Amino acid sequence: MAATQGTATFIGASGRTYTKDLYLDDVAGAPVNFDSGAGASATSDTYTSIPEQCYLADVAIVTGAAQTKISVIRNGVPTGNLLRQTLHLNTLAFRPALRIPFLGMDSITLVQLA
Repeated sequence: MAATQGTATFIGASGRTYTKDLYLDDVAGAPVNFDSGAGASATSDTYTSIPEQCYLADVAIVTGAAQTKISVIRNGVPTGNLLRQTLHLNTLAFRPALRIPFLGMDSITLVQLA
């Protein structure tokens, strides 16, 4: 398997949608890289934040990821949410509905697990 791309969609309390491109490398325990302005890559930021209260509504990953799960982390603390990558492929018409809450400007990190 190899590195791959994805997209995380957040819905703000105002109703605004925030879409963040993702870069997932092929190393277990590595954080997912978020687009920090020039596209998601291996050198992008390993966290993101949304300027208002929001929730993570969807994660869509391009098939071929080396790892099997993603841990959702809020302000350095795991939320307990583990996303199985096979259930969040961008080719699936019906991915699981997510509603993982965050406060405005929380530090949001996703970590790949084997």
